[in-house]
Amino acid sequence: MNVGFVLYPRALITGVSLAAEMLSSAASLRSRHQQREKPFEIKIVAPSLTPPNVSAGLKLQPDTTFDDKNTFDIIILPPMWGNPLSSVRQTPEIIPWLKHQYQQGAQLVATGTGVTWLAETGLLNNQVATTHWYYYEKFAARYPKITLNRQASITGASGLFCTGSINSQSEMILYLIAENFGQKIAGIIETHFGHEISKSTQQPFYQIGGQLQFDESIALAQDWMKRHLSKTITAQNVADHCGLPLRSFNRKFKDQVGESPHQYLQKIRMEAAQQLLRDFGMSVQDVAEQVGYKDSYHFSTRFQQQFSITPSQYRRMVKAKIYNP
Repeated sequence: MNVGFVLYPRALITGVSLAAEMLSSAASLRSRHQQREKPFEIKIVAPSLTPPNVSAGLKLQPDTTFDDKNTFDIIILPPMWGNPLSSVRQTPEIIPWLKHQYQQGAQLVATGTGVTWLAETGLLNNQVATTHWYYYEKFAARYPKITLNRQASITGASGLFCTGSINSQSEMILYLIAENFGQKIAGIIETHFGHEISKSTQQPFYQIGGQLQFDESIALAQDWMKRHLSKTITAQNVADHCGLPLRSFNRKFKDQVGESPHQYLQKIRMEAAQQLLRDFGMSVQDVAEQVGYKDSYHFSTRFQQQFSITPSQYRRMVKAKIYNP
């Protein structure tokens, strides 16, 4: 598996560093046999081997250039500081290179204003995409053939993935880890990086290709569930709140979110539990009650099934990362 991070003027290094750490850590968790059979490699690709001027005045040394004959399985395009068109004008050779890589089967992941590169290739024409919120209006005006989804933080269309922010990029990387290395490894990465990112190993994006559209009633349902985590919640409760018949609600929710209301509820309960364990000095019993479990043993069992670690072990691990150099 070959992953390429593309560098260009004004690229934000945060769009490279965390994603690279997550991917390389996941690859190292595979068995020795898997690592031998399917080697994993990350390369930084740039117009030349001279480090471009990226954010914070730091220097990242490119491994290869667009002229080399490398092919990649995944290519990641970080966001840019300021006007992205300045970088496009300085390095137009990226555009045909991206088209070629995509034709060779690469998945392309772009973050924030980095989505501009995918838009410039024309690959997103007649597709749905997202970008950083401050660039919405300029993006929509420049690329009228692209349907801009202003509600989704991540979109996916035929191997082209757009994320609105670094945090959304991390969710996407976690999903790719689950797809390529399995849910068990993704769970470990989620546990160890979970205090740094908002995450979902389930499909975290709107997969375009059918009739999927953003539905305000489902956003309302998600918000209501998050605000009532400590209560007993059934799908019927949420459907009634949204004013939808139960069958229609279940179908719409699965289409929009990619999982059932019950699966989504369990996920956000576990994520809330992680935050409470990390940030507050509450007992495991108190955390369990805050996220809707009256029985701490049942809660602990669910937590361990989700993250392969007990609540107490998770709290000790996170506190050690926060307070130890």
